[in-house]
Amino acid sequence: MAAGVLKNPLDHGFNAMMTTTHKSLRGPRGALILSKGIVSNPLKKPEDTIENIPTRIDRAVFPGVQGGPHMNTIAAIAVALGEAASPEFKAYGEQTIKNAQIMAQEFLSRGYKLVTGGTDNHMIVVDFSGTGLDGAVAEKALDKIGISTSKSTIPDDPNPPFKPSGLRIGMPAMTTRGVKEADTKQIVAFMDDAIKHQDNDEYLAQIKNQVKAFAKKFPVPGIA
Repeated sequence: MAAGVLKNPLDHGFNAMMTTTHKSLRGPRGALILSKGIVSNPLKKPEDTIENIPTRIDRAVFPGVQGGPHMNTIAAIAVALGEAASPEFKAYGEQTIKNAQIMAQEFLSRGYKLVTGGTDNHMIVVDFSGTGLDGAVAEKALDKIGISTSKSTIPDDPNPPFKPSGLRIGMPAMTTRGVKEADTKQIVAFMDDAIKHQDNDEYLAQIKNQVKAFAKKFPVPGIA
């Protein structure tokens, strides 16, 4: 949304939304609460109306819930938001969507199920329900080859939260490092191979070496 490649919920009937600042926005660890409405003095209690949502949020968050703000973090968030207004960030947002959709197509072509059947944003959730696997097992196998993912519940998940049926995979970090569509296909190939050989630690170690060599082609910005 910040890159202008997805619609803004506040333009389509929503009155408030939240976001982290350290994931897709690529800033420091933090969060934002965004809303429609009229900003007024938070020292005076406003009427409980939709128009007064900004002030009601301000009064609820500070000082009641949050205290001691870190001004260095706030300054860094401002820098991240400034970058989000740049043409380069828009290109990053567009490429992130392309990569995520390629990743979804690759998983589907290999016989995997996805929650919602695909993706319109920066991430996908693989659905392992009914396969004998679960998201925790897949997460552990991928961690052994150097690929970080997150086990995730799915709608009406038949499994418990610590062994959920889903696996969540996001594209912003990989896209930031310069990954494009063809590279995304290779990443899916690594993941598919690891999941299919989850119990073979020796084989997973071989894949990890391949992943390491692949990753070196895409340096992390700011790290020599």
